[in-house]
Order: sequence, then C-alpha cells, then structure tokens
Amino acid sequence: MFMVEMFVNGVLRSGSVEGRTLLSSFLRDELQLTGTHVGCDTSQCGACVVHVNGEAVKACTMLAAEAAGAEVATVEGMANADGSLSVIQQAFQDHHGLQCGFCTPGMVMSAAALLKENPKP
Repeated sequence: MFMVEMFVNGVLRSGSVEGRTLLSSFLRDELQLTGTHVGCDTSQCGACVVHVNGEAVKACTMLAAEAAGAEVATVEGMANADGSLSVIQQAFQDHHGLQCGFCTPGMVMSAAALLKENPKP
C-alpha cells in the first residue's frame, strides 16, 4: 500500500492504494465519489469516463497511481458552484437522455470532452 495524491474536482485528495487499484475504484471506494460507475469490467461501455488533465479517460482502465499528481474531474464536479446542474447535465435531463441513468455520468463526461474539442459538432 502507498499514498497517492491528486486534485479531484479542484480539491487535493489523497488515499492509500495497492499498486493494482484502478482509478474508478479509488474514486468510488476511497473518496466516496460514486458517480463514476463501472458497467462492464471490459472497458467497453464508458460508464466510468472521467477527465484526467483535461482528457476523457475510462477510469476502469487507469491505475490510481497513474493519476497521482493529476487533475481529475468527475461527474460530481460538473455541477455549477451553487449546486445546480451544468448546461450539459441540464440538457440530458431536459431532452430525456437519461434512460435508467446508470451510464449517464459517463455520457455527460464524454459529451463535455467532445464539446471542449468541438464546440459545434
């Protein structure tokens, strides 16, 4: 076990991990940020997408140790400062993009990455 530190949603966070601990597990189990979901265990579905240093990453394929020192953004960090939904989150709600909701956090994070790269896709 060793300590890792990273900025998660703008806040320096740390925790103890094994070398094989996935970023998704660290976020969910150690930091209690359960918005990052693991849906398939094969890196196919994208329910676990977070942003690491501004890039969309499947958190189930990255070790927590690889994110040490990085800026990590999760769906919990997408909300506005007052707690209201971000424009992207609100659009998913307004246009019924939720379905059961399990993979929605990954879709929101993927949409945010797409719009950052291409504001008018």
